[in-house]
Amino acid sequence: MINKIYNIVSHSKLQNYALICICILAIAYPIESKSMPDVSKAFGDVEFQTTQLKPLKLNSFEGKVIVLFFGYTHCPDICPTALLDISKTLKELGRDAARVQPIFISVDYKRDKPEILEQYVKFFDERIIGLSSNKLNIDKISKYFKINYSLLDSQSENYLVEHSSNLYVIDKDLIVKKIIPNGLPSTEITKAIKKLIN
Repeated sequence: MINKIYNIVSHSKLQNYALICICILAIAYPIESKSMPDVSKAFGDVEFQTTQLKPLKLNSFEGKVIVLFFGYTHCPDICPTALLDISKTLKELGRDAARVQPIFISVDYKRDKPEILEQYVKFFDERIIGLSSNKLNIDKISKYFKINYSLLDSQSENYLVEHSSNLYVIDKDLIVKKIIPNGLPSTEITKAIKKLIN
């Protein structure tokens, strides 16, 4: 019995020691940046369509803080809410908003043509850019950002699209610095941006 208790206590001490070591390593070598998706290739590898009929790549926005959201124009709730939050953030930033480029990428490659998308995003704020592309490019960028999307019953005229709803804050060097889950207040977006522009 005594030996059994001794083994339990010794094992417990070993676990505590291991936990302390892990905590020290976590403080010394933060892993936040490593946990973010590596999207470096996405900025030069994926082409989008614009109303100017010129192909556009995300690396053309290098030097600005990018706020990026994936959605679609027929979205009943999540996308309008996210775009309203982005609009609020731009107002909260005041003059600093000129150093930020908000981008809305549509995953609905069937319906969201450049003209429709531009009209949609400008309703929320003139400074938001709406981008669309073909299935090949949307699949590419989805893989880079590790997002999911699915066109449900796409043979129907009013089909819905399931999609990831995180918002990405990307620094001037095109590195993802913050992923903001859907549902957090716009002040969280503003805080994340201010850290990168101050």
